[in-house]
Amino acid sequence: MNRRHDSSVQRQADAYTINQAADLLGADTDDVIDAAGLTLGELELGAVEIGLSVTDYRNVPVLRQQDLADIASRLDAQPYL
Repeated sequence: MNRRHDSSVQRQADAYTINQAADLLGADTDDVIDAAGLTLGELELGAVEIGLSVTDYRNVPVLRQQDLADIASRLDAQPYL
């Protein structure tokens, strides 16, 4: 039986990864994940769905430009955009 799990993580061609967002914002990846309102499970599932290992969840492109601004605001960081 082939079950498909729907991930709430939205991947887009013009999206940023958690690692990219952390670099741009000068923040820790865990802080970016928290500020984005994402869960580890969502990101791990997103990684698997695009053919990555679950340990590569920080490399799933899930954040849009506006998300970076929102995250920066939540982190009190100035985005380098």
